[in-house]
Amino acid sequence: MDIRITEHLTKTQMKDLIKLYRSAFPASEKKPFWLIRKKQREGISEILGLIDREERLVGLAITIAWQDLLLLDYFAIVKDIRGQGCGGQALRLLQERYRDRRLFLEIETPDVPCENLQQRLQRRHFYQSCGMDSMDYHVELFGVEMEIMTFQCRVGFDEYHAIFSQVYGKRFASRVTLAAEGERGVN
Repeated sequence: MDIRITEHLTKTQMKDLIKLYRSAFPASEKKPFWLIRKKQREGISEILGLIDREERLVGLAITIAWQDLLLLDYFAIVKDIRGQGCGGQALRLLQERYRDRRLFLEIETPDVPCENLQQRLQRRHFYQSCGMDSMDYHVELFGVEMEIMTFQCRVGFDEYHAIFSQVYGKRFASRVTLAAEGERGVN
């Protein structure tokens, strides 16, 4: 499948993106979409559509930029086309787009008891197969233990946390902490 990334979405594509956002992520991990749009208007976030040759939305990428860091905050592919190489292609396009930044993301850690262990393991394997590595710490993000994965770089916890305090403020950032299990070896 041949796709491209764009921040210029038609009304239909944006509706499809919002629908995908609402269905692809657990409620506990979603920010209000109005907040994402506000940060987009401020030039901090990008809301990107992954578009196929027929101009259909096949995925989304929502980013947060701060200094030389780029958090891939949300990344999803339309359910019907998962497993067809679209996600890997999109991630390569994102890595190229942000080649001057340290690109990283969060995934639910499979290292804790959970009901969706297989899904979490598959997600980790996917990102590893795309050249991403796990950092040596985990975070508690609004009560969910997350693993930090980076693309050919290192992002320390203090840098990671600074994104939340600088972009969303101290109150928001107070809900983002170092997970007890991940404290070993943190720089």
